[in-house]
Amino acid sequence: MTETQSVEAGGDAERRVLRILYVSIGIGGIVYLAVGFSKAMAQFGAMGGVAGLVLYCVAAAGPFLLLALAPWASLTALRRVALAHALTFWGVMLAFPLVMTQKSLPGSDSPWTNDLMTVPAVAMAVGARRPVIAAYVLATSITSGVIRYLTAPEVGVTLAALDLAYNFLFDCAFVALTLVTRSSAVRLDAAAEAARVKTSHEAEASARVQQRIRIDALVHDHVLSALLIASRADAVPTPALRELAASTLRTLNEEALPPHQVLSGEEFVGRLRSTVSSQGAGIAFDGELGAAVRVPADIAQALIEATSEAVRNSLLHAAADDAGGDVTRLVRVASLDGGLAIVVRDDGRGFNSRRIPPERLGVRVSILNRMATLPGGHADIESGRGLGTRVTLAWSPEEVA
Repeated sequence: MTETQSVEAGGDAERRVLRILYVSIGIGGIVYLAVGFSKAMAQFGAMGGVAGLVLYCVAAAGPFLLLALAPWASLTALRRVALAHALTFWGVMLAFPLVMTQKSLPGSDSPWTNDLMTVPAVAMAVGARRPVIAAYVLATSITSGVIRYLTAPEVGVTLAALDLAYNFLFDCAFVALTLVTRSSAVRLDAAAEAARVKTSHEAEASARVQQRIRIDALVHDHVLSALLIASRADAVPTPALRELAASTLRTLNEEALPPHQVLSGEEFVGRLRSTVSSQGAGIAFDGELGAAVRVPADIAQALIEATSEAVRNSLLHAAADDAGGDVTRLVRVASLDGGLAIVVRDDGRGFNSRRIPPERLGVRVSILNRMATLPGGHADIESGRGLGTRVTLAWSPEEVA
């Protein structure tokens, strides 16, 4: 990649800094021209009048052009204008002693070009490679010393050499500041890109974790349930077992609800009621959702799966004995701040909800973790030994936004 391409492909910080530098070159060049205009006019007579004015206008064109183009032109175009200005100014310096019509400048003063040479040096530093920049600064500095002597031989070689050294050090200082500014912008873009990559990787890792939690929950809810019932096939009719296996495959393939579908409150309640009633007999269902409640398909699927697991846990663990005991179960759904809340309650034997055993994957994975990773979702379990169990599942679209 060439330097021109790299500039255009640079980051936001580098592009902004380059434009600011080009604007600064334009403003700085105009200020230098205004300050040194009286000195230049005094030297036009020794340069043949018109020839001196032409050289001055050629040298002055670059800053005005950069200032006019900097806000809207491409960086490639600005770079070419800046390099053209730097090279043109060096040509003006070389032509200065050639247009002299007098032996010496008025007052043996230094040429006006020596007062303006820092601006084209900075223009070169913004867009060129470092070896080119170094060669330009050295060449223009030597040229400034030579024309200082040629346009006023009476000052001697020593003073001309001192002018050369001063111009070289002065230009080096401003060129170094320009290069540091450019490098700082590049480092800032690199840091920003590294932060973006890190954030992207963290988001990807988080998405993988959430996907794994969902898969774990599906495996526990459906696959393990199918395997458990299959192991007791003598107590389950073969058609029912076949239907359960088909339902499990549909769930794993996410065919139950299209991903972009949005359910109305009535549709969601109907699906939830059907799922609860399929878990077993004697489970009461109550409540409805307002017409304004709209539930996205993925949210609805997660809520239905979590509710199904809460009911399944109640059926498996709430009774005090294997016979099932006399346990009352209720599932209630209601609107909540534009979202909804589902409560699964029983008056069974309960458990210590503060110390959920690791083997209780249905509670940890299929309910708590599932709702924790659901945007706008929340789950709460209240239970105690002999006090029954209350599972609350809540979802609010405001939290998603």
